Amino acid sequence: MRRGAKLTGRIHIGLNVRRLSVVAVALIALMVVAGCGSDPEPTPVPTAVPAPTATPTPEPTPAPSAATLENLFITDTTTGRDVMSRLSEAETDCIRSALGEEVYGAVLNIPMLRLMRETGAAGGGSFLGCLTEDNIVLMGLVLLDANRGTADPEARECTIAVARANPDIVRIRFALLRPPLDTLDAEAVFNSSKESFECMSPTDRATVLVNLTERLDQEDTFSGEDVIALLSQGEASCIREGLGEEQYAGFLDATVTEAFAPSASLLECISPESQQRLFAVFSASRVEGLRPEAVACMSGAVAGSPNLLAIGFGTFDADQLNESELAQLGDDAAKLFECLNEEEVLQVLTLPAVVE
Repeated sequence: MRRGAKLTGRIHIGLNVRRLSVVAVALIALMVVAGCGSDPEPTPVPTAVPAPTATPTPEPTPAPSAATLENLFITDTTTGRDVMSRLSEAETDCIRSALGEEVYGAVLNIPMLRLMRETGAAGGGSFLGCLTEDNIVLMGLVLLDANRGTADPEARECTIAVARANPDIVRIRFALLRPPLDTLDAEAVFNSSKESFECMSPTDRATVLVNLTERLDQEDTFSGEDVIALLSQGEASCIREGLGEEQYAGFLDATVTEAFAPSASLLECISPESQQRLFAVFSASRVEGLRPEAVACMSGAVAGSPNLLAIGFGTFDADQLNESELAQLGDDAAKLFECLNEEEVLQVLTLPAVVE
């Protein structure tokens, strides 16, 4: 059973604020956000939009104190105006021309987080030429941080350096920007993605892993009933007795993390070997075409990481770990990727739950 529905929006230019706010989703699209799923059909570029090739040579990098996309973190009070103030005059003129004065004016006053919640609307792909290549990468990092709920200036500085060296690690995360996968250097993308992950603090790495697992879980068809089918009779009976008949019925219909999160003690019913086997099955169900040897490798990789297993089952509690244990968790997660070949790495990085 599929749980939850993704927000979708439709772009309609109108006079009332409600309709203007939906049109304003084009701002996010032009700033690199694409909804999960297939790429949208390109929108014809208005004749008034300057050609991307006309973008002037960027000015020298401003001092750290200057208002640029490098130091922008989106909060509840950040509006479109805050973003526009960090772009060049050529970029904002291009955006104004593309959106029209009325919509552009509405965009300036709408909270960015509200716009991000409405990015199920696909459109504005033709507006990407309004941003310089560097600002496309920077805005991508801004939006990734906002989506994760992270705001770490030191980590941002680190990820900017990594992304500027290999912009594909940002472009691959957004459907509107993604290059053809057969043109990418999978090893370079993996290594740079790993570097970017290591830029985060241990706590933020754990948060990213938990959020990603929850998104993967919601898109997966694997349920509590499937879990029970893979357990021994004794393990299954332990779970049933621990829950009672009414809650057990809910367990069977829930996703994996929904099933275990309310009662972490249920994992005590399952042997470590069964937990590892289940983790491998989860992985195979979420990444189509995963090689058997990759599945076996991932099962072995989590054998010595009870915290990684806890994330997979939805029972992880970061507050119970110290800084060293959180750092080890990030290292353990990175080892999972080492089980994958180049094709599988690109497949994982472009899963709907991973892309923005």
